[in-house]
Amino acid sequence: MGKLLQGIDGPFVGKVGPTVGYLWKNRPCVRAYQQYVHYPNTAKQQRERDWFVSMVRFASQARQSLLLGVSRQAEMDSMTEGNYFVNRNKQHFVRSSDGVEVDYARLVIAIGPAADVVFHSPVFREHETVSIDFDKNTLFSRASGDDKVYVFAYSHEVHRGMLMQPVERRTKNVTFRLPEEWSGSTVHLYGFVVDREGRPSNSTYIGAGRLSQYSEGGNYITLNKSWLDFVKVANSVNATEVTDCTEEVFCADGHSTSEEHTAPPGDYLVPE
Repeated sequence: MGKLLQGIDGPFVGKVGPTVGYLWKNRPCVRAYQQYVHYPNTAKQQRERDWFVSMVRFASQARQSLLLGVSRQAEMDSMTEGNYFVNRNKQHFVRSSDGVEVDYARLVIAIGPAADVVFHSPVFREHETVSIDFDKNTLFSRASGDDKVYVFAYSHEVHRGMLMQPVERRTKNVTFRLPEEWSGSTVHLYGFVVDREGRPSNSTYIGAGRLSQYSEGGNYITLNKSWLDFVKVANSVNATEVTDCTEEVFCADGHSTSEEHTAPPGDYLVPE
């Protein structure tokens, strides 16, 4: 049932016949009422639905970043931050016969006049830790060291995004740890700056990397090929009964069975 807000000639909210009245940012709006939403059945309809869902999923996970990065642009265009992201980036979500291919390097999550920074390649360390160095952009001579530098991380495999706690521009480094459930997934990283006046800079695609680690009793082991080959050999024998080997093997009590041989290739930590 509809409700009149300003008399018979004024705007209304609620359902009136085939229309629905509502307020968006204190502005009266009207949309058509659709009683049933049919699930798409044809292959083309499914591709269109997957295309739209992929954009909305990214925008929903990047909501905090979009509030900081595109809220002013969205307000000027009279749309929400999520709609602005979809409208600005839809050409980077490409439909294909296998689904939707996303050009993550071209996505924009922040637009503004603030001075940005120059991000270096991210370093993916153990314990799902990522470290990124950055320098002052020499094109901006009056950038303040108090400006906040933000990093947004997104993983398609786990369908999650995280906006990290900001650091000041003068620190020249941001280091953070991602959740353990992200291990083994590819992480895309974006950065932008918000100055003291609340203005954002243009966002930068910092890069991507895979968190190739898992935890075992609180210790983290790098899952490279050399380590996996070593684990296969170690699992085929009883470590407590090894007396001779061509590569160093760690027994259950923690000591090495071969002092003169080098450790198996690959970074690893021996559980205590």
